Amino acid sequence: MTSKHNNVDITHINTYASNNNVMYLLEEEEECRSNILKSPVILLFVNVYASLKTFYKYLISLSSLLSMALSSACTIFVYYSTEDRLGWDGTMDWVLLGFAVITPLSLSVGFAFRRREEALRDIAIFKSIAFQIYLAHSSWNWGKQGNDERTTNKEYDWLGHADDVLKLLLEMSDEMFHFLTLPTMSRARHRVTKQGKHEANRTVRVAYALFHSFLTEKVTRVTKRTEDLKLLGLPANEASRIRQWERILGEAVEHLRVLKMYRTPQALRSFARIFSLLLPALYAPTFAQLARDVDSLGLGIAFAIIVSLALTALFNSIIILEDPFVGHITLDGIDVREELVVLHWEQLTRARKMCFPGAEEFQYEHELNKRKHSVETQTHEAIPEIVVSPLGKKDRITSYSNLRDASGSVHERIHGCE
Repeated sequence: MTSKHNNVDITHINTYASNNNVMYLLEEEEECRSNILKSPVILLFVNVYASLKTFYKYLISLSSLLSMALSSACTIFVYYSTEDRLGWDGTMDWVLLGFAVITPLSLSVGFAFRRREEALRDIAIFKSIAFQIYLAHSSWNWGKQGNDERTTNKEYDWLGHADDVLKLLLEMSDEMFHFLTLPTMSRARHRVTKQGKHEANRTVRVAYALFHSFLTEKVTRVTKRTEDLKLLGLPANEASRIRQWERILGEAVEHLRVLKMYRTPQALRSFARIFSLLLPALYAPTFAQLARDVDSLGLGIAFAIIVSLALTALFNSIIILEDPFVGHITLDGIDVREELVVLHWEQLTRARKMCFPGAEEFQYEHELNKRKHSVETQTHEAIPEIVVSPLGKKDRITSYSNLRDASGSVHERIHGCE
């Protein structure tokens, strides 16, 4: 087989490269399997260290310190204020603590984790459908009207057509990355405070501009590319299948938008925040009674600190899971850049190399960067490049090595100057 792009026989080259890749992957796989930690003793200490570091870094906050300070101070106050009262018993029932704090916190953790799983499923659907749409536009062969160079009789730039679709799909994923990693805009302060409302309005304006760009505009343009194929003879049933994929893709994107814009019940979170912060201090008589029973104030204070820390850490774990698209900030968040910018790029560009093996390297610049140059020319004001849409593949380093946060302000300035 020869390629019309370079007119050289590339079959043996591809076969040789494929065999080398398989051998390399087998060696890498064997190295991964043989070099993992296996010693139970080492694993015990490493896992305990990792857990303590995670607890310290992600679950201890200012609210935790405040709650511990209040509980300790109240315990000391009750202990000394009741020192001369004979027969005093400060034992309290723990039912209130379990009902008012533990139950709503447990429910909120379940709600937040289900949101994360739904978001992962929608991202997987988006990537899978986008991949199939690209393959449909780049490799489907439907008889003499298809894009197989051995059978087609049509003079049509199939590479240009496929690259146009590829560019649209990459722009969609890049803009969706920006959208999903925007700051949270639905916390309590965004509803009841003036500054919070202003912050939410600014973020929502940028969010909807991005959303309409990657869904409304890009999907419409992909649909037009499908109509171009119909004019060339694509059967109606095949075109209908592509349109069905576009609908599924749109549903996944809409569901991701809903998960981003809306949260678990705000009243429940506010209730849990207040009671996890203040309720342990109300149990100071119990901690003081414990200190009196064992004749150790330090032990009573230690229990007060442990209860406060446990409740606030549980609440902080909910806050961490509230926005599932913050993998660059938290451990349990989805690494959106890895999924939509790095892996999605690799999948589509590798498919392009297989469909058009003799084509030149794919060059990609996000249209907002092109629009940026136009804005700079008109306003004589420099605007930073949108770094998640690089000119070359070398900048799409895995996010485990090179984390970059989204910059919504760039989009806001560009859209504001149009």
